[in-house]
Amino acid sequence: MSRAVKQPQVVDYEPYYEMLQKDTDELYAIANRCRSQGKDPELEVEIPQANDLADRTQKLLNFLHPRKTAEQIRELTVLHDGNRELVALDLAKIVCAETFLYAKTSKCNVCDGKGSIKKGYRTRDCHACEGSGLNLDYTKEILTKTWEETLDAMENFADIKKTTTTRMALCIYHGICAGLAVLTEGILVAPLEGVVSCRIIDNASGSRSLAINFAGPIRSAGGTGQALSVLIGDILRRQFGLEPPEMTFEEIERYKEEVMKYGRGLQYRPSNPQIEVLCNNCPVYLDGEGVGEEVTGQRDLPRVPTNKCREGALLVLCEGMVLKAPKILKYTDALGFSEWEWLRQFAPNKEDKEDGPKTLQPIKKYLADMVAGRPIFSQPMQVGGFRLRYGRSRLAGLATTAVHPATMKVVAGFFITGTQLKYERPGKGTVVTPCDTIEGPYVQFTDGSGKRIQDPADLPDGLPTDPNWPIAKIWDIGELLVPVGEFLENNHTLAPSPYVKEWHEQVIEQHTASYPTSFIESLEQSEQLGVPLAPEYIAFYNEVAVEDIERCAESTKVDFHTQSIFVAEDARDVIYRLGIDIDSKGKLQGDKGVFWGWLVSRTPNSKETPQDGLEWVNMRLPSGVEARSAVTLRIGARMGKPEGSKPREMKPAIHGLFPVGFKVGTKRLMRDAAAKKVKIEVGLREDEETGDHTWERFLKNPDGSFRKTKFLELQPQDVGFNDLWENALKDADLLGTPEVKGVKGMTSVEKTPEDMLKGVLRYKNGVSVFRDGTLRWDMVDVTMTHFRPVEIGMSIAAAHKLGYTYDVFGDPLTDENQTCELRVQDVVLPTNCADNLVKATKFLDDLLIRQYGEKAYYNVEEPKDLIGHLGMGIAPHTSGAIVCRIIGFADIKGHYGHPFFHAAKRRNCDGDIDAFLLLLDGILNFSRAFLAGHRGGQMDAPLILTMRINPSEIDKEALNVDTSMTYPITFYEGTQSYPDAKASVKLGVEIVETRLGSPAELSGFGFTHDTTDCAAGPKINPYTELESMRQKTMAQFALGDLLHAVDNETQASKLIDRHLIRDMRGNLRAFGQQKVRCPKCGAKYRRPPISGRCRTLLSEKSAEESVTGEHEVVYCDGQIILTVSKGSVKKYDSLMNDLVEKYGCDNYIEQLYYHVSDWVSQTFDDNDEMEQTQLKLDFV
Repeated sequence: MSRAVKQPQVVDYEPYYEMLQKDTDELYAIANRCRSQGKDPELEVEIPQANDLADRTQKLLNFLHPRKTAEQIRELTVLHDGNRELVALDLAKIVCAETFLYAKTSKCNVCDGKGSIKKGYRTRDCHACEGSGLNLDYTKEILTKTWEETLDAMENFADIKKTTTTRMALCIYHGICAGLAVLTEGILVAPLEGVVSCRIIDNASGSRSLAINFAGPIRSAGGTGQALSVLIGDILRRQFGLEPPEMTFEEIERYKEEVMKYGRGLQYRPSNPQIEVLCNNCPVYLDGEGVGEEVTGQRDLPRVPTNKCREGALLVLCEGMVLKAPKILKYTDALGFSEWEWLRQFAPNKEDKEDGPKTLQPIKKYLADMVAGRPIFSQPMQVGGFRLRYGRSRLAGLATTAVHPATMKVVAGFFITGTQLKYERPGKGTVVTPCDTIEGPYVQFTDGSGKRIQDPADLPDGLPTDPNWPIAKIWDIGELLVPVGEFLENNHTLAPSPYVKEWHEQVIEQHTASYPTSFIESLEQSEQLGVPLAPEYIAFYNEVAVEDIERCAESTKVDFHTQSIFVAEDARDVIYRLGIDIDSKGKLQGDKGVFWGWLVSRTPNSKETPQDGLEWVNMRLPSGVEARSAVTLRIGARMGKPEGSKPREMKPAIHGLFPVGFKVGTKRLMRDAAAKKVKIEVGLREDEETGDHTWERFLKNPDGSFRKTKFLELQPQDVGFNDLWENALKDADLLGTPEVKGVKGMTSVEKTPEDMLKGVLRYKNGVSVFRDGTLRWDMVDVTMTHFRPVEIGMSIAAAHKLGYTYDVFGDPLTDENQTCELRVQDVVLPTNCADNLVKATKFLDDLLIRQYGEKAYYNVEEPKDLIGHLGMGIAPHTSGAIVCRIIGFADIKGHYGHPFFHAAKRRNCDGDIDAFLLLLDGILNFSRAFLAGHRGGQMDAPLILTMRINPSEIDKEALNVDTSMTYPITFYEGTQSYPDAKASVKLGVEIVETRLGSPAELSGFGFTHDTTDCAAGPKINPYTELESMRQKTMAQFALGDLLHAVDNETQASKLIDRHLIRDMRGNLRAFGQQKVRCPKCGAKYRRPPISGRCRTLLSEKSAEESVTGEHEVVYCDGQIILTVSKGSVKKYDSLMNDLVEKYGCDNYIEQLYYHVSDWVSQTFDDNDEMEQTQLKLDFV
């Protein structure tokens, strides 16, 4: 009988995008009307909209604004058939040529052509010229010439070598940044902050070379972006006749020391001989900004401007050049750059590799970084650990996998929806979601019964440390549903698939038979059709030794009259390991029990000795009948980062970006600043019409328009703080003296504050501000491709209003339990943030009414009223946001989004946390004027808003998400030979990449496994709820005692070695090197004052200002205390001792612990209290 599988329907996405655009334009219109009143740093919205990569790239970089860059990128994309790397290389040459040919340069008046401004003892890049020292203007040819004509003109330009070094460096810098922007999809911060500048350096021979100055944010570009930025530099320096650098011995030795000292971690640390090869052969000079520790040798080198470690240069050298050597060679070979042949020694030789492993070996890497309170759930490939099952649930893909909700509950909630698992394979990390159509755990209870748990209600609530805990052993933790796309993305060999129901269904379908409903029916089908037995009847025979199975068979009694099967108590351990249900009296239950009872009554059909339990079974089956393995691979895992979703707050939480100065105490209250009538450091500005000085950014003209004032310098000014405070309270309709908090000082270049009323209104509505003026919520990224309206609180009427009129299969949507395909820019938010979101809308409505005189926009009373409203998603390492739409809420600690949505932010779902903002809040309250002026200030800022997601322009990991409704038989059979992951497509698995360019690239996706509720499973993780680390760790090890796949001695050894002992040693070192501080005013001292008391100046009044007529100076006089206490050093001492005594550990780790514990005991007097103590100076 044929099994009909309904197929997902492709939908027209244009109405959806038009709806998003219409709603966005409405909000932009409101925000622009508000901003035109001159109460914000700019008169218009500062977040431009972009529809594609080309648009984003041009709007991201200021020097591209007056060009045709977007049009050029689109043409090059067609020319190179979507190859983004080739587009980047060509665009870099075009942008460089345009700057060279069509830019008119003049000396920057702000920095006098130096490119930097000195303020006190610090030097920063000039904000006016972005550090180049030049002001640029472009001739009309930049818009009239085609890019082909521009490249021809550049190639034929005479005397190009005579160009000034400053102009030459600027042209190359523009080209590198533009190319890097394309490589990073026009959304990452790397082109803005990662490439700082270029300069031309002199060699000893008299030749000149290109030096590229990288900074830490180049890390966000990834290895490919880092590597190709060097290649772009090589291409561009050739155009100007620059030679490869001639490295000196001292410069190479400097790189060696920096690699050794760099403490923030590198994916790869090359050896000294490798560093010599890299430095001597790299065609450009890799330079960088100095950060952190200074070098001890090779200081003050002529061509190295800093004595600190150059983070950006090290990242490019070690991670980009080495790890991405094959990527560079791919393009240098195509370009004919034979000078790069030296890099081939860093590229692995694929020809030397074997055809592929026929077995998989345990991988222990995921156990490297243990943290107390985060349990190991399974050791590598250990029996009892997660069982591999291929498939993608509707809540999986892009590094998200699925487990049964009962599995979440049996581990006491130590992983729930949104929790990161560090696992053995196929990748490094994953976030788990619930899927109740796979197998849950097999549990032995204290009454002797054992059961496969498919209903979480069969499990107790609480922790294994609770008295009378009814679970005795967790023999099998259950299945881990892993999409094939995860093997593809990680290029991991495909492991053999177990024989699962979805495979057997297709086998039966080939014979036009129905799926068996009993063991006898399955046996008859096997004999008649030559198909394997249905998987429901096959236990874990291949994991149990033959001797144990025979022992269990001898202890099994079958009562044919009552059709009951009993197993003696001394053999029940075998039943547990096999995963067969058994009650407390020893009676077998379920399908597997029926098969075992039938099996033990059979005699073997061969005299050969079976090699394993499964062969023992097959020797007792009738001729032509086969039982296939129910488990083929166990996957080790441990808890990684906990799930999370909460409002983002500054520390401490701040209401407004208005400075209160440094003399109002640690609470930073605006009322205190108003009472003291403080002066605050803001930009001194000049009205160019009248010449008057002011601190305000805009002044009103007689006709009602506004004119912008000119920034001069930073200085403390009297802004009339008290008047501003009183007016803000009046406008907000607040009485009394509310505790509205401001910032001590702004960190932006011009130190422009926001309007004080905004801070007062945030206080009134119970929300706090982020550093860029917006309200944010941080949430773990979780994948969802399909949803049911009922599970996210969406009514049918609301679904229809949002465009969900049909379900995934094309049937009219009439029932809340029907399944719909999620639109790529729709999100489901966590319920624990819903109330705070409602407060945010009330703040915005209040702001519209009270500050701008507009009508309220949201009028939200409860969370469901937020459905349909727009927001934006942004990742921390990017400078661009993606517009999105709220369609519902789920009771999880994370947010569900389409894999394309997460990939568009350059993220996956292996534990990454991104931010959500309400769109109106972002476009109304965000300003570049609030961003920090130091390096990295533009990270995590919505400088651009992407309106449409194009699958061909997002992170390529999303292209490996599989979209099949079923995996075909060819796939399951093909995995038995350990094929390469890339073979999965040939074996019949459909992925997103195969749909690109077709109407089905955005919709019509399938999923192999459904689930009832996207929020199923426990809601609370003990790691985040238990108060002390001791409680968490004891619960962790109590769970380890229950898990068959975990050895607590190994877990204790790993935990002590990787976390606890390091913490103790680090804190002991910090105790000896610590600063001291004043708890009264917060001042810190490297060396304590002789008096033992704080001498920080709190206030100073001249004789004219003083009531007494004398010069008054007030010092803090607080008692100095230590910053590192005895308690922080010894906090894990007793915990480690208990772990060693109770669970044991590796002998070396045990001895190391005792030695360190002795060091700590000798450092402190045991009678001292373990608390933060006052500093005692004997000489005072």
